[in-house]
Amino acid sequence: MMTFTEMSRIDRSIEIDATPERVWRALTTREELSAWFQVAIEGEIAAGSEVWMTTTNPAYSGMRFQVKFVELEPPSLFVWEWHPGAVDPQVDYAREPRTTVTFTLQPKPGGTRLSVSETGFEAISLPRRASAFKDNTQGWAEVLVWLQQYAEEAH
Repeated sequence: MMTFTEMSRIDRSIEIDATPERVWRALTTREELSAWFQVAIEGEIAAGSEVWMTTTNPAYSGMRFQVKFVELEPPSLFVWEWHPGAVDPQVDYAREPRTTVTFTLQPKPGGTRLSVSETGFEAISLPRRASAFKDNTQGWAEVLVWLQQYAEEAH
C-alpha cells in the first residue's frame, strides 16, 4: 500500500522500434497524436498553447479535458500540463493544480527509448489524489503500448 507522499509521480518507459524523429512526429503532430491517443484535438500543438481534447476511445467516449503544451524540443523533449484522472464534466477544475507530463525520447540502437513522467500529484487535494494517481498509473502503461504500436506501423 502506497502512502500519500509516495503518490507524487509516475514514471514509465518503453522501447519503440522506430527512430526518435518518427516517435516525435507521433507525439507532436495533431493528426497522429489524435490517432494513437484516441482523442479529437481542438487547437494546435505548440509551446504555450492550450487545447481541448475529447476522447474517442469507446470506454471514455466524449470525455473532454484541457491540455497546455509547455515545452517542445524536437526530437527529445515534449511537456504538457493537465488535470489528471477521470474528469467530471460537472466540476470546474480551473483552481485545481495541474500535473506535468514529460516525454523524453532517447535514441537507442534500432529505435527509441521513450520515458514518460507525470509529476505534481502531491499538490492535488487528498480526495482526488489517490484516484487520479491510480487511474494514470494504469493509463500510462496502456497508452504507451498504443503509441508503440502506432509508431512501429508504417504511416
